[in-house]
Amino acid sequence: GNMPESSLVSVRLADNRRLCVATPSYLKTHGRPRTPQDLSRFDCLTLSSDASQTRGWAFQVPVAGSDTTTNTPTNTEVVHLKPGGPLDCSDGQVLHEWCLAGWGIAWRSTWEVEADLAAGRLVTVLDEFAAPPNGIFAVFPQRKHLALRVRLWIDFLKHHYAQPEFWKSAAN
Repeated sequence: GNMPESSLVSVRLADNRRLCVATPSYLKTHGRPRTPQDLSRFDCLTLSSDASQTRGWAFQVPVAGSDTTTNTPTNTEVVHLKPGGPLDCSDGQVLHEWCLAGWGIAWRSTWEVEADLAAGRLVTVLDEFAAPPNGIFAVFPQRKHLALRVRLWIDFLKHHYAQPEFWKSAAN
């Protein structure tokens, strides 16, 4: 995600888009949330780690009083909600397994759930409220005097993360 103010230098390597997902059976039993605020009535599966989702799940919603017929950046804003639920953990893989087991709605990175979405094991909800992607960054102390091997490694990562095939193989 985006770094707070810091003296560190960062280079954006790739976009990280997140989606709300659940199993079709969970949604058949519990219904579908229509707005992000509806999540308070659903079983949300959350990460409890201090390093993950500290601000909550991000959604792009209409600005109060704006024209809601089009979701353009000028009439929407990103809000963060901290949904609750009966289960939370500090391990993203465990949370993914809980979601596949039909225990609730999860907010996951596209690369983590792409294969499950394609196979129909998971479906997305609240797509119209999906926030813009945040970034995956390389962070280092300074740009000056950066070792050649570090610059080459960053270039390598940027190149590979730019390939759609990389993310498909990462999800499997």
